[in-house]
Amino acid sequence: MVLLNSSCSPSIDLSNPIGFGLASKADADYWSDELGAQWYFDWATKASRRSTQLEYWQTIRVNQNGYSPSREKIESIARKFSGYTWIIGNEPDNAYQDNTSPETYAQIYHELYTMIKSKDRSAKIAIAGVSQPTRVRLAYLNKVLESYEQVYNEKLPIDWWNIHAYVLREEDDSWGVGLPVGLSIDQGILYEIEQHGDISIFQQNLIEFRKWMKENGYQDTPLVVTEYGILLPEEFGYSQEFISDYLNQTSLWMLTYQDTEIGFPEDGYRLVQKFAWFSLSDPYFPSSNLADLEKKNLTLVGESYKSLIQQNITDK
Repeated sequence: MVLLNSSCSPSIDLSNPIGFGLASKADADYWSDELGAQWYFDWATKASRRSTQLEYWQTIRVNQNGYSPSREKIESIARKFSGYTWIIGNEPDNAYQDNTSPETYAQIYHELYTMIKSKDRSAKIAIAGVSQPTRVRLAYLNKVLESYEQVYNEKLPIDWWNIHAYVLREEDDSWGVGLPVGLSIDQGILYEIEQHGDISIFQQNLIEFRKWMKENGYQDTPLVVTEYGILLPEEFGYSQEFISDYLNQTSLWMLTYQDTEIGFPEDGYRLVQKFAWFSLSDPYFPSSNLADLEKKNLTLVGESYKSLIQQNITDK
């Protein structure tokens, strides 16, 4: 187990790098055993003690009017069950997800960060993952940082930087993720469908995000990728074989890629410290499903994921 000191928290655990998102109702313990997965999150909260077998991250959803679940429930979990990592929001930049302006997000983040830390000093806080690490999404995050500092007269405190690492078109009324909410931006990156699975773009975007982190004084903060994968179906060219290879190549790169100029110093200058595949199973985006819940078996993509984890354990 690797426990690192942090200015925001007494310890940061980097021992469980490979996880998954749980988008459908399923037995997380069963499927983590099948896959060999080490952590997961489900875009929700749980009032239970932390498991020593399978790491779970809490998620609070935000919106322009506040957050969910209630303050009372969040305080109760943080007070009774210590040591969790809390993700504050899910794609607030995305009109189809948490749809929150950067100014409002900064205020909600401050309230929740302060509240959770007051109830559990050992808790870790992760910022919401914006849809992808592109120029217009960095503009959204720049506004979050600027708003936070203007209102609270300090740099935004954080234990984990968080990003979603898709390659999606940034144009309103088109496929992809549209333009970030709350900003006056006319055009983002107009990725084409065939670029959705471009590994070089995936890699370069994460490199650029780590550069941005350093420029803003966060090189010494660990980075988690809480969503990555292929969302488009086979009729657009994304077969199970393609996705399995994509999973393997992107995951191995995140496990091993190092850069002494921008990487996290306490993790051998690796760029990414933790990541979660999207997803175990999702009826709306089934292409990357790791499991067939009805048949109760792993998909071809799931078998690739399992092999990746077994290889990572062997390499250690």
